Amino acid sequence: MKKLFIISVILLGLASCDNPAEAIATFDRQKRAIGLQDPEKQSELLAQEPLVFRESMKNLHKQYANLLPIIKDLPPKFVRKYKKECSYDLVSLSSAYLLQHLKYAKEDAPVINELEDLCAAIDLDNAADFNDYPEYQTLVHNIFKLRIYSYKVQYEFDDPWGKILADFKTIKSENIKQALAPLLIEGVSPTSAATTNEELMALIPQIIKNTELLQELNQRINLVNKLKSGQPFPPFEGVVDINDKPISFEQLNLKGKMLFIDIWATYCPDCRKELPALETLQQTYKGKPITFISISVDRDKEAWKTMVKEKKLSGIHLYASPETKELFKKLYDLRSIPRYMLVDKEGNIISINAPMPSKSTALESLINL
Repeated sequence: MKKLFIISVILLGLASCDNPAEAIATFDRQKRAIGLQDPEKQSELLAQEPLVFRESMKNLHKQYANLLPIIKDLPPKFVRKYKKECSYDLVSLSSAYLLQHLKYAKEDAPVINELEDLCAAIDLDNAADFNDYPEYQTLVHNIFKLRIYSYKVQYEFDDPWGKILADFKTIKSENIKQALAPLLIEGVSPTSAATTNEELMALIPQIIKNTELLQELNQRINLVNKLKSGQPFPPFEGVVDINDKPISFEQLNLKGKMLFIDIWATYCPDCRKELPALETLQQTYKGKPITFISISVDRDKEAWKTMVKEKKLSGIHLYASPETKELFKKLYDLRSIPRYMLVDKEGNIISINAPMPSKSTALESLINL
């Protein structure tokens, strides 16, 4: 209370100004005193628990709102601009908080949902404000990143970038499209639908002119082309069997056989969910010229060994270290698991992002044995 009283006295002492320029300068000093522009202050806020953060946001809103009545002689145009700037500033902070707290405890869901609703109400297509308010620029970037994350989670195995692209195409403001287009480069991937890749490859160069970004795009296009159906399958390396014996791709003796690869981990719920369907699939093709290889990217190798032995999982089981997993990201554009790949008898790719075993009809049409 004593600290609040002192602050109030200081503010009241600065309340009366002789002219608008002095009033604005005084106002700016008081705004900076709140400290929201300080990176350390922002980091402190973003690290708070959701309930604490909500209270902090309420207090910041009050502090911002209380500045206007304290200082006289502020021009009406300045006041209008400040109110909008303040609104964008606070929602931008909320969007940054959501980006840092993509995963949260169940009991925190109500607060997170409040913040999500706050961000969802923002118009992302205001060209004038994008030019005039840096806070709005940050906010638009953050909200679009949140949408990307949401689509990637919700449609993980159903071409999420197709949905993201559809969202992007609704934006009419050229300046905003130019600012957000670099975020689309990630969508050019062997795991995206062919039509989505084609659209992204055509659209992005029309908007982006930055040489480094275009080089990044070309790298992604080259990887997509390298992993298309009919291309030679890039052999993996750096894996070991359940006895910790290093195994090379050539040692697997796959000549004349189709190959179904499952990249998975014991900690992955979707991976575990697919195990019964994978076992059924292997029984369906028992005795046929197809080899099933499961490659674990577990952080805990012993957990992988235990599950394979206890569940008596069929097929060839191999383990990829964290370093090898990084190689898989470059080799196969591995972004999430489970990931399934299908290779023909000649060692050429049938599908670098094959249907999961539970989608038996779609998968069996590709295997076709």
